[in-house]
Amino acid sequence: MKKLIAIVFFLITSSPANAFLVTDFEGMRVDVKDYIGDGRWTVVMLWQLNCVPCELHKPVVEAFHQKHKASNAHVLGLVIDGHEYMSQIQQFVDKQPTIFPSLVVFGDVFSQQIKEETGKHFPAAPGYIVYAPDGELKLAINNIVEVEQLIGYLESQF
Repeated sequence: MKKLIAIVFFLITSSPANAFLVTDFEGMRVDVKDYIGDGRWTVVMLWQLNCVPCELHKPVVEAFHQKHKASNAHVLGLVIDGHEYMSQIQQFVDKQPTIFPSLVVFGDVFSQQIKEETGKHFPAAPGYIVYAPDGELKLAINNIVEVEQLIGYLESQF
C-alpha cells in the first residue's frame, strides 16, 4: 500500500503532450503525439540497453499492453540510449523484441525535451510517463517503482 500511495504523489498537473524528437528503427522521424490521445491510456516506458531493471519490468509491461491494447491502454517504448547507438539498439531488439512498439530518442536533445514535458530529469531507466485517454500528461515517474503497483494503479483508472 505504501508504494501505491507513493505513485499517487507522482501525479502531476495535467498538460497536453508535447512532441519528442524520435525515430523508428529505420531512421524515419516519428511524432510521439501520434501514439497519444487516441481514447486509450498511454504508458511510455523509457528503457535502455544493458538495463537490468528494464528487462525485469518488460514482461509485466508487455502483459499489460497485450491485455489492454485493443481497448483501454497501450504502451510505447522510448529507447533513451540515443540515436547514436542505433546499430546496437537494433541488434538488441532483433534478439529480444518487445510486444509494444519502441522508438529511439535523439540523445543530444532528449534530456531537455523530457524536462520540458514533465518538469523532471530522467537520468536512467526505467522511467514511465503516463497520458490519459485525452492526451493529458498524468504521471511522470523517474525513480524506482514497483511496476506491478503502477499497472494496478492504471487498471483502477478504467
